[in-house]
Amino acid sequence: MSLPFPHRRRRKQMSAVNEILAQIGAAGRQEDGGYFRGCYSPEYFQAVDIVERQMQKIGMETDRDAAGNIHGVLPGNDPKAKSVVIGSHLDTVPGGGLYDGAYGVAAGLAVAKRLREEGKILRHTLEVYGFHGEESNPLGGTFGSRAIAGQVKPDQPGLAEALAAYGHNVREILDCRRDFSGVKCYLEAHIEQGDLLEQEGLKIGVVSGIVSVIRYRVTALGQSNHAGTTMMKNRRDAMVAMARLIAAADEECRKIDDTLVFTVGTIACQPGSENVIPGRVECTFEMRHMKKEKTDCLIGRIREIAAGIGTADFEITNKIDKGSVSCDSHLMEVISRSASEAGICHRIMASGAGHDANPMAHVTPIGMIFVPSRGGLSHCKEEWTSQEELESGTEVLYRTVLHLDEEAKE
Repeated sequence: MSLPFPHRRRRKQMSAVNEILAQIGAAGRQEDGGYFRGCYSPEYFQAVDIVERQMQKIGMETDRDAAGNIHGVLPGNDPKAKSVVIGSHLDTVPGGGLYDGAYGVAAGLAVAKRLREEGKILRHTLEVYGFHGEESNPLGGTFGSRAIAGQVKPDQPGLAEALAAYGHNVREILDCRRDFSGVKCYLEAHIEQGDLLEQEGLKIGVVSGIVSVIRYRVTALGQSNHAGTTMMKNRRDAMVAMARLIAAADEECRKIDDTLVFTVGTIACQPGSENVIPGRVECTFEMRHMKKEKTDCLIGRIREIAAGIGTADFEITNKIDKGSVSCDSHLMEVISRSASEAGICHRIMASGAGHDANPMAHVTPIGMIFVPSRGGLSHCKEEWTSQEELESGTEVLYRTVLHLDEEAKE
């Protein structure tokens, strides 16, 4: 099947996705041009209200849950056909950009809007989610999608206390789990958040998989003492010991694999005084790769190096272990075909960032569509993707939905 892609349609589609995205962008915009829609924040729920109004305007049935997700349903005409689900997140990091997450929600709504405008009624029900808490937060990242996928663990450390601070409880979140037996697949459009597509002059990335996100809490325990009277040879400086471990871990990461990444994004020093030798330093070590043996190798080497640093004792405990997931091969083929039919250049690529598609992969087949990020920038106010590129991603998503709808009955 080959769908027409006339200039008039391109202008209309571009208008739809960008108009919806601009409306979402009214929520949480800061004076410096960045965005912040934090976990259970008023700004986040302002975005939810905007999306819900858009859904209702299109004619979708809407509902919300205790996990903060907004959900829209455009019924199909075959009650036996499984739903095609599209989604992404509406929250942002502090000082984030317009496109991360929100583009995927806007693209899903633009697809639903175009179907209604063209008078098309799908055989399959089309669902669109605006997920909550995908970014790092006290409840753990991909919170909203984990909630509906049944991936929230009731014994998660600190979960009950964090939920109580937001006026919720664990039972409410566990009750957000839905039955996926009636779901055909999950699709997500997203900005790349890297520079591969831009560097290669391509408009679409067909995602093959999402790397793991592994985090450890690493604590160096030394001895606090007077900064002026403690000679260097007698010091057990936790900060210096941690610095040695970080530098060595970075070096080891580069040796193991050129697609393995290692980041130390947080550091806390105690007692935190200018004239006191640090006695305790705590950091978060994060590593990402598609293959578990690579991250296992790195943490093994980190433990060995830590044991050899004699000026502090180290405690290393796992905080998060989100294993890598693969995208469905059939969905990848449909997305690739849709891009080719539209004359849009594309490539197969893995995602180095985590997404709501990760928890969804545990309950249904997933497919992801990437569009370029200028300069590879994301999680900052300079994040930017051109209108044409946003439109291209939405066009591929639309064609993918139509192809899936025309497949043989389940």
